[in-house]
Amino acid sequence: MVGQLIPEQRALLERLANGETIAAAAAAEFLSLRTANRRIAQARELLGVRTTREAVLAYVRQRSQPN
Repeated sequence: MVGQLIPEQRALLERLANGETIAAAAAAEFLSLRTANRRIAQARELLGVRTTREAVLAYVRQRSQPN
């Protein structure tokens, strides 16, 4: 599932996993807050979760699994 994420979604989830807020992650990735929230919502849908916290946890679990 993580492989289906676009690079912007991965970058945002990585920043959130490192403790950044959505606003800080958006600014660091040169995205508007609205675009960041949209990308995260799309990532939640792809990952099959309801909350951003669950998306971050799913992302961290899946990125650390060996191929």
